[in-house]
Amino acid sequence: MPEPIIKNSVTINSFQSLDGSNLTIGGVEQKFPFKKASVSTFLGVGTNFEDNTNLVFDVKGSVNYNKTLNQNLRIRNNINGDNTTTQIRYSPISVNVPIGENTSFYANPHYSGKYNYKNKEWTHSAGVFAGITKKFGMTSFSIEAQRYNVQDIKNNSGENWSFNAILSYNF
Repeated sequence: MPEPIIKNSVTINSFQSLDGSNLTIGGVEQKFPFKKASVSTFLGVGTNFEDNTNLVFDVKGSVNYNKTLNQNLRIRNNINGDNTTTQIRYSPISVNVPIGENTSFYANPHYSGKYNYKNKEWTHSAGVFAGITKKFGMTSFSIEAQRYNVQDIKNNSGENWSFNAILSYNF
C-alpha cells in the first residue's frame, strides 16, 4: 500500500447564529487520504469575540461510498478552563456534488452528542447543513446554512439556525 500524501490547510470558519450568537474558529488541518477513506486532525482557536475563547482539537474520519457520497465522524474537543466539552458528530451519509467548474454543492445530515465536563452532562441533537463551495486555485470558499435540533422540528427560533462561511487555503 503506498504511503498517503498529507494534505494541509489553514481554515477560518465563522458560524453566525440567528439568535445573535457567533463562533469563529481558525486553525490548521492535516489530512491523510487513502483510496476510499481519510483521517484528519485539526488544531485551532475558537472565539465568540466577547467572553469565550477555546482551544479546538478535532479528529475526523471519512469513508467514501462513491465519488459523491460518504460517511464521516468528527470528534471535537473545545478546551476552556471554565467549560470544556467533547462533541461526537456522525453523518451516515453526506453528499458532495459538482455543479460547475470548481464549484460543488454539499449536504450533511448528522447526529451528535456533546459531553460537558463542568456539569457532567450529555446532550444530543440531530442537524443538517448544506452549502456551496467554490475553489480558486489553492483557496476555497464555502457558504452554508445550518439547522440544529431537527428533533424539535417545530422550534424554528434563531437558536436553531445559522449561516456559516468557511475560507481555506490548501497546501
